[in-house]
Amino acid sequence: MGGRATKEKYRFASQDLQVAVDAIREDNSKRADEVSAFYVDLEASIKNVATKVRVGGHACYVVGNRRVKGIELPTDVAVRCAFEEHGFRWVDTFLRSIPNKRMPAKNSPSNKAGALEATMTAEYIVVMEKI
Repeated sequence: MGGRATKEKYRFASQDLQVAVDAIREDNSKRADEVSAFYVDLEASIKNVATKVRVGGHACYVVGNRRVKGIELPTDVAVRCAFEEHGFRWVDTFLRSIPNKRMPAKNSPSNKAGALEATMTAEYIVVMEKI
């Protein structure tokens, strides 16, 4: 997902995601285009999955809320909103810690000496039901 950045302005189903992408755009429009491309593709995949699930069926997505330019991207909320746009209701979102990650607990995404940010230590399991 997000293989090709787009300069096309896109309005996301999730207002929280829209606010985050707009904040990234204020700092770096190229990076915001790359982030947008990922979420455009994610919403397209959800639209496709939604056509395959029967009424009463469930879809579960496991996602992480990563940080870009110091801004946390609410991927769990974005997934929920995108499914709701396609006839699903939210059942629950479970938070699960990632105890055995291979990445360090902190890194320097800005490549500035001493500037560290926490990496993902948890993932979200978003459970939706088609109505």
